[in-house]
Amino acid sequence: MTSSPSNPASDPVAAPAAAAPLPHSKRLGRADWIDAAIQVMADSSVEQVRVEKLAIDLKASKGSFYWHFKDRNALLDAVLEEWQARSTLMVQERLMRDEPDVPTRIRRLMELPFHSGAAARAADLELAIMGWARRSAAARAAVGAVDAARTAYLVDQFVELGCGVADAQWRAHQAYALLRYVAQRTDLALADRQQMIAKLHARLTQDCAAGH
Repeated sequence: MTSSPSNPASDPVAAPAAAAPLPHSKRLGRADWIDAAIQVMADSSVEQVRVEKLAIDLKASKGSFYWHFKDRNALLDAVLEEWQARSTLMVQERLMRDEPDVPTRIRRLMELPFHSGAAARAADLELAIMGWARRSAAARAAVGAVDAARTAYLVDQFVELGCGVADAQWRAHQAYALLRYVAQRTDLALADRQQMIAKLHARLTQDCAAGH
């Protein structure tokens, strides 16, 4: 991925040195372009993430974009990196910090798409990335990494609950398979999907040491 200056003070590509600075693009950072791309992707698909459209949305010049990214592919790589961080490390750190009860941590991860409006928005992005993964090796690798990280986290939680490692792995895969299923079944009522999670969560978190 192409590196870029951190917190650039100007946009030399967008305008000559003698010209008046562009009020919007001067303030834009790399994260602004990534967030804008994420919003477009969550609303529609990766195909709609275009430099020209993002520049219009951000009221910026295309030169500002190329100050931060070599090309559109570099931006999409950055989107995948940001999604991976938000979907794994940030979620896990928040759960470990805010929730001391292990079964509740497991339930909250299983309910990931339903926590809030922001979580629902994140679920929209995830569905778009999963669709993209069918035709992109980079997106497919990112989805695989997120799946592996979340499953490993669930394994750790079930082990902490008292399960043996093999049993914890089985339970973690069951929990995560349902998370993936309900996230994609947008045709089902939210209450029905939440009930499915609640039932499986209750089964998986009881009598852990006894095995399945």
